[in-house]
Amino acid sequence: MSIVESDSKSNEAREPEPVKTPDSAVGRRIEFLRSVRYVFEHPEWFKGLLLLAVFMLIPVLSQPMLFGYVYEVVEHRHRKLPGPYPLFDIRRFAAYVTRGIWCYLLVNLMATLLIPVFQFTLQGGMFASMAIIQSNRDVGPLIVGIAAPLVLTGLFVFLLAVSIVLEPLFLRAGLTQDFALTFNFRWAVDFVRRMWLETLLINLFCWLASAVLTLVGCALFCVGALVAAALMSLASGHLTWQLYELYLARGGEPIPLKTP
Repeated sequence: MSIVESDSKSNEAREPEPVKTPDSAVGRRIEFLRSVRYVFEHPEWFKGLLLLAVFMLIPVLSQPMLFGYVYEVVEHRHRKLPGPYPLFDIRRFAAYVTRGIWCYLLVNLMATLLIPVFQFTLQGGMFASMAIIQSNRDVGPLIVGIAAPLVLTGLFVFLLAVSIVLEPLFLRAGLTQDFALTFNFRWAVDFVRRMWLETLLINLFCWLASAVLTLVGCALFCVGALVAAALMSLASGHLTWQLYELYLARGGEPIPLKTP
């Protein structure tokens, strides 16, 4: 059965969702700092962050658990349910893992495809640099000094491009909770066409904010780094929600949600 056929048949058993008008909190642009302030709107935000940080230490299961929890927050905002956001609940650990397993599989699939590319580029560049320096000790270091930053910049740009392409797939995996419905490439292309700039800015913001908060957290006996990671996970969930609502406001096709 083709992916398109599987997508259409799965939609029949799913909750029909009309195109919604954007939430009042979503304007014509992404509100980056609003996503960080959103974390502190819950009266028990510190308890939630601390629990989430502790469970992020669990080997293997921590990543699907984190994906599942973050997309539960995204769906909570999208459905306009009461309350700021669902607090991390230990009793729902298995539900988080079950929901996030598709995003986790997607990460591993992409890693399997991309790791050889990075290994070839970095190791090949290292051996090429050594060969150039050995062949000409006067000009070789200058050539390597110019080429190395260009190669690293190219890798960074490549990572940004990959993150833009993967964003709609993660969004579908997290909201549909169905691996077959994840690979709707027609929808993904439409999402990238409408939202590539906002996706790029969100990824840059998350990378930079995570780096700054991690450094601050490391200064607090390294424990704060885990809390900072938990905080950025929730903030990224709010940014993902903003991105999806803005996509719908621009005429995008809604993602079929699993019936609660």
